[in-house]
This record gives sequence, C-alpha cells and structure tokens, in this order.
Amino acid sequence: MTRGLFITGTDTGVGKTAVACALAAWCRRAGVDVGVMKPVATGGRRLVDGGRARWVSDDARRLAQAAGAKDPWALVNPICFEEPLAPWTAAIRQRTRVRLEAAIGAFHRLADRHACLIVEGIGGLLVPLTARASVAELAARLGLPLLLVTRPGLGTLNHTRLSLEQIRRLGLACHGIVITHTHPAPRDPMERLAERTNRTMLKHFAPVRGELPFRPDLFRRARADGRLADWFAAHVDGRWLRQFIGYS
Repeated sequence: MTRGLFITGTDTGVGKTAVACALAAWCRRAGVDVGVMKPVATGGRRLVDGGRARWVSDDARRLAQAAGAKDPWALVNPICFEEPLAPWTAAIRQRTRVRLEAAIGAFHRLADRHACLIVEGIGGLLVPLTARASVAELAARLGLPLLLVTRPGLGTLNHTRLSLEQIRRLGLACHGIVITHTHPAPRDPMERLAERTNRTMLKHFAPVRGELPFRPDLFRRARADGRLADWFAAHVDGRWLRQFIGYS
C-alpha cells in the first residue's frame, strides 16, 4: 500500500494547500523521500513541460517547491483547466472531460518514485469531477487515508460533520482534522468565542491533529519550505506526525 495522505477540506479556500505544503516541507526536512500531487486543478497557468505546453496550477507548483520534488508536471498535476471553476464545469466549457484514469495512472507512477505521497484534492469531497464521480470517489480509488482541513468559525461543525459522514459512508480511513485560520482573528467577541469552542466540539467527532494560526506571509519569501515546516511542527501533534512517517 502506498504510504501518504490525501488532503481534503470541508470547502474551497479552507487552507488545504497550506496544510499539504507544510506537511510536505516537514517530511522533506525529516529526510523522507516525499512526492506531491494535485490530481485535478483549475485556474492553471500555461507552462512548458517535456517539450509541450500544459496548464499547471499554482497549488501544484507550491507543493512541488515545498517537497523539493522534480517530477514532471504531467505526474504532479495531470489534469488542469485554465478557468478557475469547478472541474466538471471547466471540462464542459472546454468541450472535454476529466479523465480519472489519467490521474490514477500518474498517482501510481509517483508512488513508484517516492517513499511517501502527499495528495491534495480540490474543493470539498462532493465537488463533481464528472457526471458520476466526485473528489470522494477519486480519493477512494487512490487508497490513501484522508486528513480533513476545516475552518474554525461558525458553520464549521455542520460542514465538518457532513464531510466526516461522507468519509465514513465510503469506508475511507481518516487520520483526523486540522483546523486552519485563513483570516485574522475576528474582532467580534462572540465570533472569537465560537472559534475557541468549536475546537472543543470538533474533538467529539474526529481527532484534532492541530490548529494552524493565520500566517499570510508563508508563501511570500524565498525558502518558504523552511517556514512551512516550522509552522506545521509548532502547531500539529508531534506524536501523530512521527506515527504518520512510520505507519505502513
């Protein structure tokens, strides 16, 4: 079985990329041969890869930088569309389709190259990739355990429980939750209270592996991988991280 994690979220914009990059950077610093992947993405930029132009997402580029990976973009980000829309929508507008077999094939090729893989999903688990398949089905076919990224504020209990219910319904393994603060602390005292109490409540539904504070500068300077690894290690359960590296 391939060692690694599939990073998913309760929604778009909850911090999946930051968590995936930070985990990849932490693995790299720990001496783990880590590969990274963004199987499906939208809102890409046109790059030349292996002599041909292709769309590659900024998320995939950040992942590769954090891991120090030199794999071809065709493996790291096998499916990417130009327009920043839901994947199925972007595919329909481009008069094509999301070919899941291409993503699965790239995943297995990366698994042959690396000891561990960090795979980042797109949006939430029920984001449609095709008329019949969602991100959840892709995660199931890749066979990696999941790590669920969620927000701290109001609404997170419902969104997190819905995501966990979908994970359980499909019989997927889940390593737990990471809470990410993607905005500065709210000024309203009741909103701050909601954030503090939500973490306590979330523990009733799945293990909370960490709570990552707001850091707007993580990707803004050179050598971001070092800061990402420090940020992750300082706020995530170290025992779980060591178990993650050693589990089979």
